[in-house]
Amino acid sequence: MKISALINTLNEEKNIEKCLQSLSWVDEIILVDMYSDDKTVEIAKKYTDKIFYFERVGYSEPARAFALSQVSNEWVVVLDADEVIPKSLSDELIAIAKEDKADAIWIPRKNFMFGHEIKHTGWNMHDDIQMRFFKKIMMTYGSTIHNFVNISDQARIITLKNNETCIWHFNYIDIEHFLEKLNKYTTVEAKQLFDKRKQSSFLTVIYTCIREFVYRFILKSGYKDGFYGLVLSLLMCVYRFTTLAKLKIMIEQNNATPRDSIVTTYDDLSSKVIDSYK
Repeated sequence: MKISALINTLNEEKNIEKCLQSLSWVDEIILVDMYSDDKTVEIAKKYTDKIFYFERVGYSEPARAFALSQVSNEWVVVLDADEVIPKSLSDELIAIAKEDKADAIWIPRKNFMFGHEIKHTGWNMHDDIQMRFFKKIMMTYGSTIHNFVNISDQARIITLKNNETCIWHFNYIDIEHFLEKLNKYTTVEAKQLFDKRKQSSFLTVIYTCIREFVYRFILKSGYKDGFYGLVLSLLMCVYRFTTLAKLKIMIEQNNATPRDSIVTTYDDLSSKVIDSYK
């Protein structure tokens, strides 16, 4: 029984070492880097020689599918660079694999945002569970953002529920970090909605934002996280709003990359102003 670890990276020099150190118990580490500009790969070379490269596509799912194809062992554990696995969890996963208790395991995450552990707002260990440990033959990755895994119908599945068997996820550092990710992910999501010919209207935007806030702050008890529960609930409203706003512009311009066409429009309009002087 051998275990491989998969990690996808892009400019993760501040996180990658601790992540890799928490994988000392696996037999193989596959790291797929999206051409980082920092020292991510240099650091990773101290822990594995199985480093591959994948084009930057704005999100990790296609790179994860590629990484899975490079695995040589039966069992696979998947980790993001801003995550670590405590020994209590690694011991549990090793035991599951040795005893062949299951084929795929849902693992909860303990989330830290803005310097605090977030215990509600849709990010507690009961809401945020990830398919991160599985037999290679039982799993494929989707190609769209946040469409993480496709599990075989034949897979025996276990969900871990103990607070000691969580992945620790060091998520958003500050508001600026959140907004950086928001801008990247909302563009990807808007493009995917545009390709599916989804619509964005005034009422859709209002309804979606209200629903998101009610879900985060009330139904998922975001108020119990205090000030940061409110902040995260509102920021997720902004996330949904931004996605639909970008989609609306794409629809109006009939272009998934509308910036060029809008710049052309502005250039034409400014030329008319200049022509008035002739």
